[in-house]
Amino acid sequence: MTFRKQIVALTGAAGLVLSASTALAQTTTVACNDTSVLPNPVFMAGSSAFEPILAQLAVQIKAKQGVSIIYDPISSCLGVSSVSPPQDNPVPQPLSGTAHYYTVDPTDSTKTVTNSCNLSGNTMASVGISDVAFFSCQGIDRPANIGEWDGPVQSMLIVVPKANYTTTSMSSQQAAAIWGCGKNSGVGNFTDESAIQQRSATSGTQILIARNINVPESAFKGVSNSSSSAMVTSLLAVPDPQKAIGFVAADFYASRRSQISSVAFRGIGQTKAYYADSTAIATDLKNVRDGHYMIQGPLHLFSPLTAGQPAASAKLVLNWLTGAVPIDPTDTMNVNYVNTVAVGGDVPQCAMKVKIDKDGGQFSPYHPPVSCTCAFEAAKLVTSTAGTCTTHCTSNADCAKVPGTSCQTGYCE
Repeated sequence: MTFRKQIVALTGAAGLVLSASTALAQTTTVACNDTSVLPNPVFMAGSSAFEPILAQLAVQIKAKQGVSIIYDPISSCLGVSSVSPPQDNPVPQPLSGTAHYYTVDPTDSTKTVTNSCNLSGNTMASVGISDVAFFSCQGIDRPANIGEWDGPVQSMLIVVPKANYTTTSMSSQQAAAIWGCGKNSGVGNFTDESAIQQRSATSGTQILIARNINVPESAFKGVSNSSSSAMVTSLLAVPDPQKAIGFVAADFYASRRSQISSVAFRGIGQTKAYYADSTAIATDLKNVRDGHYMIQGPLHLFSPLTAGQPAASAKLVLNWLTGAVPIDPTDTMNVNYVNTVAVGGDVPQCAMKVKIDKDGGQFSPYHPPVSCTCAFEAAKLVTSTAGTCTTHCTSNADCAKVPGTSCQTGYCE
């Protein structure tokens, strides 16, 4: 499982914030190192769950910065291996096969198109993207020559087909029985292993589920799927939707709510089940932001270091993908980044109220240096508590009439 493929490219025109897109594959495949199509390429590999948001950000990066993101969504832990080979196969492997780059859909400028390109034999990834921490993938602490950056917070959702109206909640014990025991689970209709869906032991989505139900990711029962897209296709192909169950990341789920439904989850030690959102139909990720929904964690971005620093091109992209630096230099409050991540189904760090200490670990209160809670809720069309998130601002002077607040990402809060 240490094979690493490679990574994705970006191209495209770009507006500011694109809506969640349905990926469309182009028929003509170019070379990933063709700089006439993909100027200033940065090669990356990893999580398939994060690809929908990455596509949105990649188009913006190409338009505003002239840098092409080339990405291979091979799974979280293979993404980690692409920049830090594991101990059992320590020789760095070039990326191979095909990768993705992203352009604006010519028929709908609010969407992106996922395109394929052919990788050359000597291409190495400069950034690996994982839904889970380094230790969860390789069982050792992160080496000193590999840097780590936290990205948006993802949540992983247990899902069923939309036609299943009866399965609305699940405990960690029930989930453990389904994926740990399969046909012997004894949980409702979920005893058919051809209807139970899983990913693989290198999938960050599966690892986060595993950490929250105490079943080793390598011991999951059910049909294996190579990607988040394959998971949904397999789930919906089950003849009896009452028997079908699987899991995806919230950012992947965001554009597939018409096909599948998320299930409220009661974590270990909890007394009730919570959706990632405040309700089954909401999109506010409230229970993720305040720590009630337990299957969550930050996206992890890894890159090799030389003298303590990543390559210059990788550092630029890392800053843009984590929100540390605005993609558009004129967007001084980085509102476009907050909007893109929010609409895409994740939570930027600046909108979180808790942090988690490790995959499947404990929460503690978190107060971001600059809050974007109001901007996040505005992007999600959330009606905030009376008296909050109502005053727009461009500087602290605008917040003088709202005592105790300062100007944070466009709002007095």
